[in-house]
Amino acid sequence: MSVLGLDEIHKRIKKHSLIKNLGHRDLKNPEGVGIDLRLGSVHKIVKGGAFIEGDRQQALGSRKGVKTKEVAKFQQEKEEQEWIVIKPGEYYLAQTVEIINTPLDLMPEVFTRTSLFRAGLLLLNSKTDPGYNGQLTMGLTNLSPFPVKLQLGARICNIIFHKIKGKTVSYQGQHQGGRVSPKKAERQV
Repeated sequence: MSVLGLDEIHKRIKKHSLIKNLGHRDLKNPEGVGIDLRLGSVHKIVKGGAFIEGDRQQALGSRKGVKTKEVAKFQQEKEEQEWIVIKPGEYYLAQTVEIINTPLDLMPEVFTRTSLFRAGLLLLNSKTDPGYNGQLTMGLTNLSPFPVKLQLGARICNIIFHKIKGKTVSYQGQHQGGRVSPKKAERQV
């Protein structure tokens, strides 16, 4: 697997909307091999009850997510964005401003920006499957003993795109479109 360079990423952004709502800096002056994504919204878990059932021979397992409440959201039209304070031990679900439109020949991988973990923040993420479209949702927690202020629209992660050789199957999961958490029990896809 090879990694797409910035020229190829920008070509796909213009031609195929690979990334929508991209920040000015990464449209005009990106660096390295990836594109920085910004903090778009923060969701607090307000009710538990989540479960993930194992698959059976007759059917895939079911699952239920947690109930969340959006506590902060990036406002595209505002010059000055709001701040959120993440206290030690707090856990949130964070979404990007940007929307990813993953073609079948690419697999995005997200890395936490070093400025986050140098402040004590941990961003939990996973690979993104070919065919996924939507904002990315990640776990965000403060491992330090001190509160950390984070502004909406701040660059929180960097995404690279691996070129895939061979067959892929398009993502069909419940989080297509950027859904934060399944609110009621449903069969996995």
